[in-house]
Amino acid sequence: MDKTISVIIPVYNVEPFLPQCLDSVIRQDYPDLEILVVDDGSTDLSGRICDEYACRDPRIRVIHQTNQGAGAAKNAGLRAASGTYLAFVDSDDFLEPQAYRYMLETMCSEGADMAQFSFRDVYRNRTEDQLLPPGRQVVEGKDYLARFPKDWSCALLWNKLYRRKLFDGVFFPEGRKIDDEFFTYQALLKPCRVVLDDRIVYNYRKRASSVMSRPDAADQRIRDSLDAVAARREKVLAVYPELRRTFDENYLDALWYLSGNYGCTEETILRLKSCLRTYLRTPGNSIPPRYLWPMLWRLYFGNARKMARACSRKAPQEAGEDLFA
Repeated sequence: MDKTISVIIPVYNVEPFLPQCLDSVIRQDYPDLEILVVDDGSTDLSGRICDEYACRDPRIRVIHQTNQGAGAAKNAGLRAASGTYLAFVDSDDFLEPQAYRYMLETMCSEGADMAQFSFRDVYRNRTEDQLLPPGRQVVEGKDYLARFPKDWSCALLWNKLYRRKLFDGVFFPEGRKIDDEFFTYQALLKPCRVVLDDRIVYNYRKRASSVMSRPDAADQRIRDSLDAVAARREKVLAVYPELRRTFDENYLDALWYLSGNYGCTEETILRLKSCLRTYLRTPGNSIPPRYLWPMLWRLYFGNARKMARACSRKAPQEAGEDLFA
């Protein structure tokens, strides 16, 4: 049986970090890798670095395309992937040694279709481990899906290994500020088993340049987050209607939370208010839990212009001295 892992690495202007990323992949002790590096129209030397590595390692295939965004780059990798298993790596991050061998052995030993592992946040002057509970746990796909509203790490793309067939016909949205939130959960809409293991396999570099501090970018991210939560709720309930209360509550929670985020504009707040009105008027939706009533009341009756002004006065997320440039 073919046990090739297709590794998709979208690349855009990461010249200082790309060699460490690619080295961490090609030096894995698991040899059966199909490494798909997608250069999304980089304007620095990233494209040349990709080609140089491809000359050194025949497992690397470089796809050059005009700049279309991270979603389009990942989709190009998905269309080219032929391995039985699928993994993603951000081009400014890097893997731990022996990561893929351990990840695949864990999946196979537990008869799983997807595996999640711990990871490490890497700052300029420190690191911070993001650990799963100790040991190993195996759950059914539906039970893991129910964790998404409460555990942000479930939506992460790169700390996991997947059977590629889980994503047959599934692609990333293009032109979004975020895309993983639209994608990862769709693997769980098919019957599957998920194993969770506490070993750290991935290093996530915390970069100042990835912080969206401009109001226009922040507002787009808010709208993308709303669309992602709404689409996930719709698709999950179409398959697992018994999870309605969980995903209804998550949707309502997102409406009020997003309405207070830095950069949220009057137009976006009006849209959030409209979504809340539609939800409350739609038969069959869950009654909002009591703890949400005060927040939903403020969103429903609040003045959108005043709410937007309050959001604009909030301090954006600061880059911080310990983040990479």
